[in-house]
Amino acid sequence: MSGGAKGSRVVGPAAHAAGGSPWARTPRILIVRRRYLGDTVLMQPFVRNLRERWPGAWISMVVDTPYVEALASVEELDEIVELPVGIPGLDENLSRWKSVLGAVAAAPFDLAFDFQRNERAQFLLLLSRAGTRATLWPLGQPLRRRWAYTDVLEVTPEDVVALHTVDLNNRLLEMLGVPAPHRIPILPVSDEHRRPARTILEAHAAVAPPGQPLLMVHPGSGAPARRWPPGRFAEVADHAVEGHGARVVVLSGPGEKDLAATVVREMRRSAVMIETRSVPTLVGLLAEADLLLCNDSGPMHIAAAVGTPVCALYGAQSAVAWAPLGPAGHRTLQPSLPCGSACIGDGACVLGDPMRSLCVGRISVDDVTRAVDAQLGAGSASERSVTRNTVRPGADSTSISPRS
Repeated sequence: MSGGAKGSRVVGPAAHAAGGSPWARTPRILIVRRRYLGDTVLMQPFVRNLRERWPGAWISMVVDTPYVEALASVEELDEIVELPVGIPGLDENLSRWKSVLGAVAAAPFDLAFDFQRNERAQFLLLLSRAGTRATLWPLGQPLRRRWAYTDVLEVTPEDVVALHTVDLNNRLLEMLGVPAPHRIPILPVSDEHRRPARTILEAHAAVAPPGQPLLMVHPGSGAPARRWPPGRFAEVADHAVEGHGARVVVLSGPGEKDLAATVVREMRRSAVMIETRSVPTLVGLLAEADLLLCNDSGPMHIAAAVGTPVCALYGAQSAVAWAPLGPAGHRTLQPSLPCGSACIGDGACVLGDPMRSLCVGRISVDDVTRAVDAQLGAGSASERSVTRNTVRPGADSTSISPRS
């Protein structure tokens, strides 16, 4: 059956897209988006669209343990179901799983959305007893147990890289006849976020005086190949100190302490390293920054969602699909692709696999410095507060292709 958004194909009933809604006025809705940090943050517009369509709906979302905190401030959710991952002890795991199964099976759902397409997610979809069970299927990737779904939106490989992930997710709603006007992730920042963050900054003497910007640097990323060299982050941070009087904080997430310490050690100017041990702490810290300089990563999406400008560096992955969204004047830098004779991988790159391609290393310090100069000249955090957490349409980021 043809239908849905241009470039995609609907396989399944999806009769509701053309006719009336078969769901209750206050449907029970289940979303399975187990991981990762950035992907979880990018689900917020999807949830907001559902809430706007059905103000009285019950909306429940299943997410892995490490990412539960990323959803804690998403007020459109009625329930966060924590899927146990990395919980020590068999008894504790069994207890957590019993809680998950009880939450999903407590009462039948009307709609269920699966963004994982693996065995556990499909089991939960079936357990939900939802009459409509929908997923996205990027063509060329395996879709096992197709029978677990009533509605499948086939997505072309071109759409996967040419559309933002938020827009791709929203197409699933549009397939079912649900309006999807919201596309900007917004994470509210409360005093409960700000107070601990300011205490941490004060303890590290990292509070920027009036008129001096606070630059935060996050050198990590989920895949080592997608990390810009730490020595180059150090060079740009030094320039920010010398050219803008910036205070520099280097953020360290789980398993990134050595990487962050390398940036601080290689800087000529003073900087501090702060380990972020929880998502609320990270939210609060990023809300205090004037700029986040980073690779494509989960903290990048959090910074954008709290209204902090981002300067993000990309390798072979799509800088369109994973761009920071929002009105804060983000910049993304990516070398021209494919690399061809300019490849720096020396046989280490795996063609077609962004997780194992070293293309981000082709971005020069000069290109990043120019982008940071432009952003740090655009105002302080207090000046940005009037627009923080506001929304306007569009993919509000500037893409820069550095010279090869």
